[in-house]
Amino acid sequence: MKFLVPVDFTDITNPLIRLVKTLAQPHEAEITLLHTISPVLYLPYPESFGMSPLDLQILVELQEKKKEEAREKLRGLMEFLKPLKADILVEVGEPAEVILEKEASYDLLFLGSHKKGLVERILVGSTTEKVVKYSRKPIMVLKGKEPQSIQKVLFAYDFSEHARKAMDFAVRLLRPFKPYIFILHVEETIEIPVVEGIRDVLSEKYKEEKLKNLKELEGMLRAEGFQVEAYMVEDKSPTEGIKKFIQENPSLDLMVLGSRGLSGLKRVLLGSTSSELLRLVEIPMLIHREEV
Repeated sequence: MKFLVPVDFTDITNPLIRLVKTLAQPHEAEITLLHTISPVLYLPYPESFGMSPLDLQILVELQEKKKEEAREKLRGLMEFLKPLKADILVEVGEPAEVILEKEASYDLLFLGSHKKGLVERILVGSTTEKVVKYSRKPIMVLKGKEPQSIQKVLFAYDFSEHARKAMDFAVRLLRPFKPYIFILHVEETIEIPVVEGIRDVLSEKYKEEKLKNLKELEGMLRAEGFQVEAYMVEDKSPTEGIKKFIQENPSLDLMVLGSRGLSGLKRVLLGSTSSELLRLVEIPMLIHREEV
């Protein structure tokens, strides 16, 4: 496997690198450490908007100095990752754009999520939110408490193809750790506008089919060597049901969910459960993207 790990050298970097090493070791994954620096800007005096060759040379030297400082810090992180194979990459640009440009060559991205104030989030957003919104690759987002081990994992499951692909990917990634798995399906409490008797029959029929499917998933995961519990709960939305389950089970180390990868106008109008949960819950998340 190949992991892309963007780092910004803030307080989230060391916990993120520890998580990367934990997950990479059993797979002998190849790791690329990426740091993005902002372009050095020139602010001319009002009376002159031109740039002399000397000005340009100073800008080039400043940018090269920043890049070399970043490489030195990345080399220190490489030392920690040994004996895993790792390389470093320093780019100039906007972090989310650089990550999205590089992601195609990798199997999994790792991102740290910083806490931001409400105004800042509305005006700017964050690199993690932007990448989760537009990426076409699985993403591991470290937020909340750093997991000391991968012992309890929540699979949010909606019986869709993208949820099943998320589960398959997570099983491959987590198989060496054999965590205890909770499968959670949230049944939305939406009234169906049909005759009451028929509605009740349809509702029970759907529930029976879903429970049967959950039992089959339990059996499949037990055959892989995992311990499993499956739950089906009712709530007004998947986000609310998942959030409540996490609050009731604070010892969870990781949540796994699939995302359809809505594009363009659909993403703006509808949002997604993964984006909502990224904002609302404080738990590491593995988001498996399925572009449609």
